[in-house]
Amino acid sequence: MALWNLNMSREVRDAKRPQCERSAQVGFADYYKWLKRDWAKAGLILSIFLLIFLFVFVIQVDEVVFLILLQTPLYMLHQAEEYVFPGGFGKFFNTKIFMLDSEDKPLDQNFIFFVNILLIWIILPLFGLLSLKDYTFGLWIPYFSFFAGIAHILLAIRAKKLYNPGLIVSLFVNIPVGLYSIVFLVNKGILKNFFLNSHFAIGLAVNGILPILGVALLRRYRSKEAKELDAI
Repeated sequence: MALWNLNMSREVRDAKRPQCERSAQVGFADYYKWLKRDWAKAGLILSIFLLIFLFVFVIQVDEVVFLILLQTPLYMLHQAEEYVFPGGFGKFFNTKIFMLDSEDKPLDQNFIFFVNILLIWIILPLFGLLSLKDYTFGLWIPYFSFFAGIAHILLAIRAKKLYNPGLIVSLFVNIPVGLYSIVFLVNKGILKNFFLNSHFAIGLAVNGILPILGVALLRRYRSKEAKELDAI
């Protein structure tokens, strides 16, 4: 009787396992859809917690690491302006920079999500944390933040518009804080020169990758459109 009950419990457990696994898969899929849709809103909330943590716990321990890590939550505020309040950076780029009628292509939700998550949510924090071991790993990050802010000024000039999503945070947060961080590092002797160092080049190059990817997207989009027209 005990053996029969044991076999029955195993059968019940085995019967339930696929359903649990399916539920877990559905849960992950739902979470991924939510993150893909609302990542910028989540980043805004996360940035507040990160700022509190940095100002309460990190600044008193190591100001250099503090300034390096600070760039990540500040850039999340930048993303919030681009994609939440007021948002519309993708539309701006497609219509005012690429000069296309399409508002959501070629710079689409997928591209925006993966680039921002990879660069701001993964690469910046990773190199910021590595700077705990060696400052060298994160010295390019203030340059990146500074040049990202400058890029929005250039976009405004290119589009002949007084405003583009991300410009306000660029002018009042990213550029001044990035500049202050770099000057601080120079004054501390950690950076020997404001311009003549590899970190300047890396920060500029990382920003340069983004327009290169944009040009590649535009070419692929136009090539696809041309093929569709030829097929008609």
